[in-house]
Amino acid sequence: MNFRELIRRVKGITANSKEVKEGYIFFAIKGKKADGHEFIREAEEKGAYAVVVERPVSSKVPVIVVENTRKALGKAAHLFFGNPSEKLKVIGVTGTNGKTTTTHIIENILNASGEKTGLIGTIYYRIGKEILGEGYTTPDAVTWHKTLKEILQKGANHVVAEVSSHALDQYRIYPTRFEAVIFTNLTQDHLDYHKTMEDYYRAKKKLFTEYISDIKIINADDHYGERLIREVEGEILTYGRKGEVKIEDFETSFKGSRIKLRFKNREYMFESNLIGEFQAYNLCGAIAYALWKGVSPSKIQEALRSISVKGRFEVVYSDSFTVIVDYAHTPDAIENVLKTARKLTKGKLITLFGAGGNRDRDKRPLMGKAAERWSDLIILTSDNPRYEDPEEIINDILKGVSRKDIVIVQPDREKAIELALKTASDGDLVAILGKGHETYQEIKGVKYPFSDVEVVKKFVGGDGCIGKE
Repeated sequence: MNFRELIRRVKGITANSKEVKEGYIFFAIKGKKADGHEFIREAEEKGAYAVVVERPVSSKVPVIVVENTRKALGKAAHLFFGNPSEKLKVIGVTGTNGKTTTTHIIENILNASGEKTGLIGTIYYRIGKEILGEGYTTPDAVTWHKTLKEILQKGANHVVAEVSSHALDQYRIYPTRFEAVIFTNLTQDHLDYHKTMEDYYRAKKKLFTEYISDIKIINADDHYGERLIREVEGEILTYGRKGEVKIEDFETSFKGSRIKLRFKNREYMFESNLIGEFQAYNLCGAIAYALWKGVSPSKIQEALRSISVKGRFEVVYSDSFTVIVDYAHTPDAIENVLKTARKLTKGKLITLFGAGGNRDRDKRPLMGKAAERWSDLIILTSDNPRYEDPEEIINDILKGVSRKDIVIVQPDREKAIELALKTASDGDLVAILGKGHETYQEIKGVKYPFSDVEVVKKFVGGDGCIGKE
């Protein structure tokens, strides 16, 4: 029996032994913490039809030995759910920063041009206003292909998705067929997982070398983007100040942004409600795709006027002073957000942030250094400390800050936000970074309800006032 025939016979597929039901096929995947091969007996007892493994094992049910169970799971999910990516036009966006905003821009453009479009990303999985699931930058292989099928069944013909380096390394999206793949940038992050920037780059590169796509759209201004352009084959479209879709001018303020582009000897001018200098690349990458696809400039402009992305330079309060909430949690993202914030504020720039626990420790002092460069006052607090001591995380950040006199440490994030708001004066800007759209804080394995946006609203109140000491 070949693999395709096997998948036709089973009632379900899973890599979690606890999810196995009668007639399911169980994929034994070896992870960092557990090895699925150790749970084959449990899968048998629950009625597994067959097991897929990477090494010979004794079993009461048929055993299929493959070289890579992760790839096999992806292929199985692809087949089980009816090869949905071959019936959709899938646009995959990868990079350290900018994935969420870029996918939202493309979603808006496609919808404006009459294409019903699904979105898979960090905040949610959705089609139109219907939320299909909670966001996880890129889901597991079964959820990925199942979600593509669900979006297809709801009448969509396009899906735009964030593709993480973890997902690429673990073949969670294998063997998806893409219309377009987009590279935004690569800066330090996730080195707790990838260990080196070279490993991180190679994981991202897989999207451009191991998957079929009609077009590869790459940021030519990024160091790793330049390298990617040299190393991949097929049709490539570059964007940026050095790209084929060339940024000639960009202006931004609290009213929005204006971008001037040149492509194939034609000049384009677009306006957007998005705020921030870093938005130039998010806008340019998305517009590059739209121009390649043949979307009219008028439809692109229509889409760019009203883009809503939770927790991405989101202005949550603006009266005597301004408060923005942003997901920035890498040195480069903090640098980009604060560089814009500094230019927009008439007064002091107060920056509040922390760093995630049990993640890349080496980036923490770099985050501190970036914040120091642009801030008048830094308030260090907890992000998602997970299983680490919040004060130890803060001490790691402090190693990158030379002017300790501009730093206040308050590990309790709610108290830290209250302090930032009480400290702000007329014309100041408070930047609350790290959690963005998140609605929880993870501490010792428990996710407690927590939203930066809601905490700000709690303290400024309906009348826009907050008690000052």
